[in-house]
Amino acid sequence: MVSFSSIINILTILGSLMLFLFGMKLMSESLQRISGNRLRNIFSSIASNRLKAITAGVVVTGVIQSSSAVTVMLVSFVNAGLLSLSQAIGIMMGANMGTTVTAWLITLFGFKFEFTTILLPVLGLALPFLFLPGARNKSLGEFLIGFSILFLGLQFMKNSLPGIDENSPIVAFITSISSQGTGSYLLFAAAGFLITLLIQSSSATIALTFVMCHNGYIGYDAAAAMILGENLGTTVTANIAAIVANRSAKRLAFSHTLFNLTGIIWALLFFRFLVGISYNLADYITGNSPIESEAIVPLGLSIFHTGFNVLNTLILVWFIPSIKHLLEIIIPLRPNEKKSFKLRYFKSRFMAINEVDILQAHEQISYFGRHVAYMFNLIPEYLIEKREQKSEKIQKRLYKSEEQADELDREITDYITRIAENDLSEANSRKVRAMLKITDDLESIADQCLQMERTIRRKNEASAWFTQEMRDDLFELFNLVKESLNTMNENLAGDYRPGILAKATEYELKVNELRDKLIQSNKLRLEAGEYQYKHASFYAELLNQCEKLADHVINVNQAIASNIK
Repeated sequence: MVSFSSIINILTILGSLMLFLFGMKLMSESLQRISGNRLRNIFSSIASNRLKAITAGVVVTGVIQSSSAVTVMLVSFVNAGLLSLSQAIGIMMGANMGTTVTAWLITLFGFKFEFTTILLPVLGLALPFLFLPGARNKSLGEFLIGFSILFLGLQFMKNSLPGIDENSPIVAFITSISSQGTGSYLLFAAAGFLITLLIQSSSATIALTFVMCHNGYIGYDAAAAMILGENLGTTVTANIAAIVANRSAKRLAFSHTLFNLTGIIWALLFFRFLVGISYNLADYITGNSPIESEAIVPLGLSIFHTGFNVLNTLILVWFIPSIKHLLEIIIPLRPNEKKSFKLRYFKSRFMAINEVDILQAHEQISYFGRHVAYMFNLIPEYLIEKREQKSEKIQKRLYKSEEQADELDREITDYITRIAENDLSEANSRKVRAMLKITDDLESIADQCLQMERTIRRKNEASAWFTQEMRDDLFELFNLVKESLNTMNENLAGDYRPGILAKATEYELKVNELRDKLIQSNKLRLEAGEYQYKHASFYAELLNQCEKLADHVINVNQAIASNIK
């Protein structure tokens, strides 16, 4: 029968673990808010270079302190067509290396001294940042608070595990397992996998492993084997996220599992050698073997953890094309399945990834902007096309594009609405409001393009042909609207930076002035009897529709500007 004191001890350990997880969550979210704008720059510079992709994975994971957040982000990016599978595999490999940063933080700060001695000074340092103006200062304060809570949880975890001696039942149990040779490594790796599967945070599980080994509950070899299992356990998050995603995203999620599983297989084959290397390096650095000095156990395990991930990446990075081909065989497209991309919202159980979600929405809205610009570019071509078959093809492209615009509007609006349900900072709330307004105006631009198509079609059916002068004037206005759309898309693709309204406003004024001038000229020509009323009517309708479209363009630019601090 379990005693009351045993229940209290278990709850104390769980409470310590939850403190650690909460501290990591707070650190991750604050770091995302601080570095969110830089994430886009990192990923936009990836291209197809494997080294850049891996570096991006290391940097982003090291910054936001969550490999789970990065892999879920990659799944969503591939799912939306914002990254290719090959690029995402490279980033994912880098993310595996980046996740070792937390282990090194624990090693350097968690076991060197009693963190409780500097806990209050660190919290005191955070206090001014919470009251300084600006979201960045508040995020810095929250980072320091999260940092403190994380190591406070680690400290409690160390102290909550009771001491054990050689007569303890747990020592006898571990000794019996360890006597099974290679089989014991598999058992401990399986234990690491299962614990990570339950906690959904490899960093928290590794911290727990460090503490157990440091306090003598498990041996050094067992802890190293558990770390291997924990690397596999962290891949489950991405696979869960990919359940509702398309085949490309499912391939990426499975590639994460395949990558770490392959690493575990070769690492177990050379397990004693790898453990020996980590012994020797820790001994060389400190002059003590991890087995002889429990104080440097975390150092040896951190070396093992980092070495495994770095070596696994160096081995498999050359096989990315082969891995991609293998994934296409394992997870093929279903019959008649198109390579369509959907914007999906993925919710992490323990880690909010608001900055990542907003980044993806930003990218998809930028794509939406390019889509409506493509629609408008079809209008001049449709206006002058006299061949019936070619004209029908352009018409079908316009209607198909408008259907896609409606779908984009629904998906992006739903996605942003889901983000808005989270606990957002003031800056992120402003971004969400701006994005909803932008999406609405982009859909209105697509509607205006379709209205212009209908006007041109009715004009052709009524045999109301424009003079060369009317066509030239229309094309002058079309070019101004086209330039305003290009400026809008430059702003959408950027980081919502200051100064974006000057050029956009200039084009808006030019469109309005030219529209007014052409409307007046149209009235004078009609009064002079140069053409019939039906010609003038369709001509004026197109002029006004261009001006309305340009109004939505400036609305988009103003929404971007309203998002800037």
